[in-house]
Amino acid sequence: MTDTKHCKQCGTCCRKGGPTLSREDLDLVRQGYIHHDQLVTIRRGEMGYNPATAKLEPVPVELLKIRGQGSGWTCLFFAEESNGCTIYAHRPATCRILQCWQPEPLLATIYQNTLCRADLINPHDPILAEIERHEQACPGREFTDLLEKAAGTEDLARLTELVRADLAIRDEVAKTTGLSLELEFFLFGRPFFKQLAGSGIECIEENGGLRLERRKKATLSG
Repeated sequence: MTDTKHCKQCGTCCRKGGPTLSREDLDLVRQGYIHHDQLVTIRRGEMGYNPATAKLEPVPVELLKIRGQGSGWTCLFFAEESNGCTIYAHRPATCRILQCWQPEPLLATIYQNTLCRADLINPHDPILAEIERHEQACPGREFTDLLEKAAGTEDLARLTELVRADLAIRDEVAKTTGLSLELEFFLFGRPFFKQLAGSGIECIEENGGLRLERRKKATLSG
């Protein structure tokens, strides 16, 4: 009989996405084992994958996750050549709890005791005002709700406003602070236009601006 009650270091969990940080991981960031630009924010109300339900759903709290490698989901700290973790001794609490053969303890921690951006930023840092401006102008839940229905012209127009406002704030802050793309994903989360994937709505650049339109369905002829 095969013993499955231990880690086989197959790397499957690491390839499914970076872990969400909890308050237990605060010192990992403070001590420099995990950097701000290695994180991506999933803002409250935006769509995220819930392992407990195995579904994409609006997240009820802000989440900070380790970024993926390139355009993929594989955890940034996963090393393909060794099939291991490059910060194993200082890995996040989620990784320490995870036991693929007994996932219940990990599933019980979902959306609990999570870190947010404000926990990792000096309370006097002016970037907090920019984050709040972005939250007010580009609410994650409104975007998600509109994307789910997008039934009429007004819905599409409002989605367009949100996508434009999101990009405008990012551009303004990048120009004044020299913000890197990686740090942008921590401060403002995933750009709205990237969240359109699979929605049937595409973002089209034209005349120095952009517009959204529903993707036309293919028709068969003959």
